[in-house]
Amino acid sequence: MSFDPWYKASFNLEIPGVQLNLDVPHDVFSTLRIDEGTLLLLNHLPSKTPKSVLDMGCGYGALGLPLAARYPSAKFDLVDRDLLAVKWAKRNAEKNNLPNVNCFGSLGFRDLPSQQTHSYDWILCNVPARIGKPFIQNILEEGRARLSPEGELRVVVILDLIPTLKEISADRGFQIHEIAIGPRHGIFSVHPEHPQAPIEAIDHLYIRDTVTVDSLLLLRPFDLGGDDPKRLQSALPLLFDTLPRQNSPKKILCVRSAYGAVALTCRNRYPDAEITAFDRDLLGIDFTRKNDLRLNQATTLRYREHASVMDALSADDRFDLITIELSPSAGEAVAEAELRVLHQHLSPGGRCLILALDKVAKDWVKPLGTRINLPLSSLASRVGFTVFQLDSSHP
Repeated sequence: MSFDPWYKASFNLEIPGVQLNLDVPHDVFSTLRIDEGTLLLLNHLPSKTPKSVLDMGCGYGALGLPLAARYPSAKFDLVDRDLLAVKWAKRNAEKNNLPNVNCFGSLGFRDLPSQQTHSYDWILCNVPARIGKPFIQNILEEGRARLSPEGELRVVVILDLIPTLKEISADRGFQIHEIAIGPRHGIFSVHPEHPQAPIEAIDHLYIRDTVTVDSLLLLRPFDLGGDDPKRLQSALPLLFDTLPRQNSPKKILCVRSAYGAVALTCRNRYPDAEITAFDRDLLGIDFTRKNDLRLNQATTLRYREHASVMDALSADDRFDLITIELSPSAGEAVAEAELRVLHQHLSPGGRCLILALDKVAKDWVKPLGTRINLPLSSLASRVGFTVFQLDSSHP
């Protein structure tokens, strides 16, 4: 295998009759080992052999791929909102010679085929711990509406979410069956709804609250990582203080703009600029669009949805200003690869502003400037964060 900065480890996964080897990238769910909840669900599956299976929130394939190997005549859809996870699930399906698997990005059920034309015998989901009650309710209600007549939806949840399942069952009037309880997780089952009721629109399902960022009131979703109070109170204001005040940029790329805080602040400050927001998380892109429309009544940003910024840029892309928030969990090799490619896509006189935790700044970014001779300089530091500038000069 050629060097891939995203590669972290490989796991052997064995269940009765199946042995797989799975490659795991940095910065996705459960990279140190196969998740305990996934293993519990693999040991408590529906009894009837499926013809079609949906793995909702597939990650790199730890749940859906061993089942695809066990049931080679069944068709499997593996979906995730994280396009990096989807890319690696597809890679693992190919590596393990599983032609009955289709991997693609979807925000919940949004991007799946119509429920009128496509149903599943099994729908399986390892429910994210911080996703919020509205989305869990939607997983159960839309999931049961997408089942075949003899189908079954099974979810695994952390123990703290079991009261939420029971509340949904009581509020919505359908039964949720307890299948198994482990040390930290529980398995629950829901049966199909027929005739199928209309499915509620997805727009409200992820909304957590609103936050004010640089005078902009923005919707914020549940379960979007890296948005702790320090980021809002210290990191983003520091980044905004380093934005150019003269020579306004005409083309801007915002990497990991989450729900739009950075891209929409840039649009507010540079109304004549062409601004592109990149994210690999479909939830982040969805909320950036929502906030763009709320503030402007029309979408004014451009969007790129890819597994990584390296995949998102074409050879002729050039930007006067690029902003990026480095992800500590993505690792040093990814940070280096991202900064290398972003440097190549700066226009003459352009600059890339890099926001990093101080530890990342000390251990990764400062040595990087010397080691690979990138034109990096430190602009400002505050309360645990540093902003660097990478300019367009070529050593």
